[in-house]
Amino acid sequence: MNMVAEPVVFESPRALLPEDQSRADYYGLLANLFYRAPTDALLQAIVIAPPPGGGLAAAWNALAAASAVVSHEAVEEEYNQIFIGVGRPPVVLYGSFYMAGFMMEKPLAELRDSLRTLGFERDESVREPEDHLAAVCDVMRALILGDLETKPASVEVQRQFFQRHLEPWIVKACAAISAYDHANYYRRVADFAAAFFALEVESFSLEA
Repeated sequence: MNMVAEPVVFESPRALLPEDQSRADYYGLLANLFYRAPTDALLQAIVIAPPPGGGLAAAWNALAAASAVVSHEAVEEEYNQIFIGVGRPPVVLYGSFYMAGFMMEKPLAELRDSLRTLGFERDESVREPEDHLAAVCDVMRALILGDLETKPASVEVQRQFFQRHLEPWIVKACAAISAYDHANYYRRVADFAAAFFALEVESFSLEA
């Protein structure tokens, strides 16, 4: 597998359980939303997508409602203000920052070791370190789906990757986004992400 230059969303070439396809879709969506501001087409896709049931419904409906009234230009301005900025951005999207207090630290080296073991190769065009939230979500999507050459990863492999490289910091990252004064649309994204990841934590803990 190659680590793509930017997240993509596609269905597995093999039959998956509906819940696994949904998980992959949500990871792909979050990868796109955290990689860059959504296009108008993606905003519209969120609006018309059928809402999930259970614990994700309320957070999804809030995200869909926000997507219906915002434009790409407005969200792009918000994205740049929150995640780009001058110097260190107001909200950081790198796992090492939350786990070690600094970027480019030991958690990133450990993630790179795991990616090599799993057969992922870094795309040379990618500028962001591998512990960017969008990249880690995209890896989870790929583990669930597999591709034409690689079967979907086992639940145990998914669980180990998630618990080692995403669970330790994702709650802090979502909370930082929600707490930022100028977060509007991305507060809804963070709320949905937090609800989705909470379900993943619960599910993996039951399967351990």
